Amino acid sequence: METPSAALERLRQEKAANPQPPDRIPERLHLKEISTESLVFQVRAAGLDMERVEEIAGDLSAPDLDDPIHVWWGGKGWIVIDGHHRLEAHRLAQERGGETRKVAVKAHPTMPLEEALGAASLLNAREKVTITREERGDAAWRLVCCGTGSIKEQAAWSGASKSQISNMRAVFDRLCAKRIHQATMIDQGWDWARRLDQGKEGREFHPDMIEVWAQDWAKILGRALGGQRLAASPEVLARALQIISPALPSGLIQTDTFWEALDSDGRAMLAERDEELEEDGIEHF
Repeated sequence: METPSAALERLRQEKAANPQPPDRIPERLHLKEISTESLVFQVRAAGLDMERVEEIAGDLSAPDLDDPIHVWWGGKGWIVIDGHHRLEAHRLAQERGGETRKVAVKAHPTMPLEEALGAASLLNAREKVTITREERGDAAWRLVCCGTGSIKEQAAWSGASKSQISNMRAVFDRLCAKRIHQATMIDQGWDWARRLDQGKEGREFHPDMIEVWAQDWAKILGRALGGQRLAASPEVLARALQIISPALPSGLIQTDTFWEALDSDGRAMLAERDEELEEDGIEHF
């Protein structure tokens, strides 16, 4: 399943590969010419509010159906950045009526992806559907993570206060210093990022931090002792770790990473040792 950060990166590449639409800027488009990217431009985490869609589609002369749908040129076609409910209402009306429909659009052909994110947040703020505090926070957090706009612009686009945006920027900088990847911060959302920053995420280290530190430590050990030397002297390495901390070797054995790294002989050896300890009545790991 694609993540929001992966969708953002894909759209960035598609836009860069084909930045200009092939034809004149449209004022109306067939429904089949409009696509959606809900992971990027849909503020509501739950997706469409179908009651709202039914409300709009219930009356074909409803003013909402005449409001233009804002679309952005994404490199492969026109993508909705505002008007997801109106678009779905048009599709529902087309399905019920059987006729092919064209809809009014406000096209944004040359806007960079980052600006489209800001425009989507600003325009979606006018929607008549319920948007939760968490959803608004995630929308603002995504703008911060992508570096889109100034503090003033991000506050205006997202509906967050300038002080909240400033706080988000500070959290983003601190998590970057801890080497949390930008993609992880986007995908996990604002509440998660805030908890991690406050040390309330439930684990001492996040997997991103573990991997980065592990790579750093591997380079240090490799430079100091040499990778081949370490591999050729596992008994010496095990004893050295025991000298550093008597609990360290047993802690290593209990990690998922250690178990996944073992070959069949190593796992069989540990299983055999466990059986011996059980026979001796000794508690094991």
